Amino acid sequence: MKRIGDEFEAEHPEIKLQWSFNDEWQEKWLTAVAAGIPPDCGYTNWEGLATLAHGKAVIALDDYFAASGIKPEDFVTSMIKNATYEGKIYAIPGGCDYDWLLYNKTVYEEAGLDPEKPPVTFDEWVQHSEKIYQYDSAGNITRMGMDPRAGGLYRTGFQFGGEFYDEANRKVTCNEGGVVKALEFEVELAKKWPVEKVSAFTAGLPGYSQPNSGFATGKQAYLYPGGAFWAMESFDKYAPDLKYGAAFIPTLTPDPKERELYMWIGWHYSIPTGAKNKDAAWQFMKYAFYDKAARMGVVTLNGCCVKAQLTEWVEGLKDYFGPDNRVIPYLPILGEIAAVSAKYWPPIPVASRYLDEVNRAEDFAVRGEKTAQQALDECAEIVQKELEAALKGS
Repeated sequence: MKRIGDEFEAEHPEIKLQWSFNDEWQEKWLTAVAAGIPPDCGYTNWEGLATLAHGKAVIALDDYFAASGIKPEDFVTSMIKNATYEGKIYAIPGGCDYDWLLYNKTVYEEAGLDPEKPPVTFDEWVQHSEKIYQYDSAGNITRMGMDPRAGGLYRTGFQFGGEFYDEANRKVTCNEGGVVKALEFEVELAKKWPVEKVSAFTAGLPGYSQPNSGFATGKQAYLYPGGAFWAMESFDKYAPDLKYGAAFIPTLTPDPKERELYMWIGWHYSIPTGAKNKDAAWQFMKYAFYDKAARMGVVTLNGCCVKAQLTEWVEGLKDYFGPDNRVIPYLPILGEIAAVSAKYWPPIPVASRYLDEVNRAEDFAVRGEKTAQQALDECAEIVQKELEAALKGS
């Protein structure tokens, strides 16, 4: 980001940037706004932005968008929808976490699977995983296929045709239709591969960005979620001989149109209420995340959010990694999934709490402590009450 900032300052010498990189960004943001000393602009994200907008801790950017000729449809749907609250835009999309399914080709060969044919559907993913999973004499996992949570209910709920929120009626809908079906699917997977055993197996494995990760050593056949393109640098550094491939995240059917049900998460940039240099802040935000969105994505290894620059971004990544890198043949997947995905986590004042409760319900169900319907009914009741309280207090 400092590199992008330096380039901006070179083109706009009348504006100087002073960076501050903080943990616990949301608490510090609220504290700074309350104290009357906010930054001029800064990072917000998919979980916390609606809460800030509802609490009037960020300003609407619609006038800036209009004056700059920027349209909401210029951006990847998941990201601009998540930046919109009660009909107004409160952030410019910054970087998106585009996920794909990374798979270990050596594991595929050892399991008797074609290393050039990753799973296309959920059913195929299960079938492949049944051949991949291995156990010791005590029944403990020694090699793992797909996680029984299948990437997380907050994602798969959409892929099974569900919705988490009815915006028109301000109703939480995690306990209806496709979301319930998705969790029931996960429950069945957990009968095959108990989450307790999966958790025990993965607990001692290094993460993908560390040496001897489970994926790089073939103990885990797949990397998803969290298998975005920034994993490539770690593989190049710590696992130069690793044979891997990348694929679209499996869908219910082979129909490519189902990729429209992908839900992406990421981060945004906003202007706090009380900012002293709003116009200058907007100039930087427009430069970094619209005018130079593709370059920003390459330089910082983030997902470009401007649709018209997706091809430029992918070509830039090819240059970044070099022509002989293992990832090069797969990079166009990122541009394709960014262009078509249309689902987003609901931008409501209790979005973060909602996510926590969905994850909690998922955990109860896959561990067999509650049925999918029971767990999600409780989740919906809790979140609906909190949402109504938040809206009533506005």
